Amino acid sequence: MAAAPYANIRDQISSILAGDALTSGSAVYIEEEPQFGLGDNQSGIAVFTNRRRAPAGEQPLALGQRTRFELDMLFVVLYFSHTSFRAAADGRDGVLANLELVLMKNRSLNNTVDALWLEGGEFYSARDPQNNMAFVAVAEVDATCRLLATTV
Repeated sequence: MAAAPYANIRDQISSILAGDALTSGSAVYIEEEPQFGLGDNQSGIAVFTNRRRAPAGEQPLALGQRTRFELDMLFVVLYFSHTSFRAAADGRDGVLANLELVLMKNRSLNNTVDALWLEGGEFYSARDPQNNMAFVAVAEVDATCRLLATTV
């Protein structure tokens, strides 16, 4: 029986981010809360699966034992600087651009999904709570994947 390949999707994302020179310099956290030691890396990308939907309009009887899902993913880019918020934001923007380019180059996530599209996300900055002399800039990338789960 073939179900929705959630674990494989996460594994492919990890492989893609680690294998591309644009993102391989950032620490990657897949379904992990990077709470401790995060400041030891200047940049990081955290990836979370958020929600899945099975739109009713895409579930006709003709599909039989197949279900189409839309899987919402959240990519969080973090960048630390000991200099200023501006330096952290500039670093964040570079990592964010690289992440978006990597995702745009592989919209099938190594053939694990039918489509992937980017939907924006939030920007915010703060002082690192573990280190008063560090600044952190964060950006989110909301992405949606379309996939098909079957019983055959």
